[in-house]
Amino acid sequence: MMLVTGTTSAVGNAVLKELLARKIPVRAFVRKPSVAEKLEAQGVETFLGDMTERESVQKALQGIERVYLISSTTAHLLAIEQLWAEEARKAGVRYLVKQSEIGADPQSLSPLLHYHGRAEDAIRTSGVPYTILRTLYFMQNFAPMYAHSISSRGMIYAPLANARISYVDARDVGAVAAHLLTEEGYQYQEYEVTGPEAITCTQLAEIFSSLLHTPVRYATISDEEAEKALLGLYSSWTAHAVVTLLQFYRQGGGDLVTPVVDEVTGHKPCTAATFISEHIQSFQTA
Repeated sequence: MMLVTGTTSAVGNAVLKELLARKIPVRAFVRKPSVAEKLEAQGVETFLGDMTERESVQKALQGIERVYLISSTTAHLLAIEQLWAEEARKAGVRYLVKQSEIGADPQSLSPLLHYHGRAEDAIRTSGVPYTILRTLYFMQNFAPMYAHSISSRGMIYAPLANARISYVDARDVGAVAAHLLTEEGYQYQEYEVTGPEAITCTQLAEIFSSLLHTPVRYATISDEEAEKALLGLYSSWTAHAVVTLLQFYRQGGGDLVTPVVDEVTGHKPCTAATFISEHIQSFQTA
């Protein structure tokens, strides 16, 4: 039996779909009864609990051989993953795949990359066979970040200057994760999963312009303006963590293209243009 956390996230949902398609027995760790109900209707076994509570984690891991660990971007991320690494060892889990961030480093000034770096260390030293899967900015973030400003003003706003980012489709990450979980030969490896091209926000705006048949422009904003906007979506810790991650991208951290999706899954990663065309209604004027 496999267990997947973070199942309401884009990647977690994609991992579940991939495992169900392979008819792999899977347990989803969920926090809300409404989510559990929907997943059970799809044939997923669910465990209702709190990832920060030791007793919940212990019970959820009973009978589990493999784990895909996704933690929310919150101030609890490091404590959660240290707890899961410890309890996975105690439960005799045979394999744990941790979803991390490209740039994860215990020495990073970004709280998010610092936490992920330390969490990676906790998993490496836990005694549980593991794989680290690091990701970049998900294409699924285009809508929550840009849909309103594109549809209302024809604008993309971000504190990214001319940084290049290899945006990745969470569905591709989910496909890679499913291969890691269900096939042999990936243990003790570390993978950095990106999209097929590193592009600037100006180039992203050009893609939107072409597909929407209306001008879309990009304007750089300050970190302070970005953090203020993010406070409408996230907690203060998370908003600050996201802005510092974008600072890492602005310094060149997102300008990376790897062949991992193709090599692991056998298919080419989704391009930004393809993803946007599939979700074009989200960005059109109502």
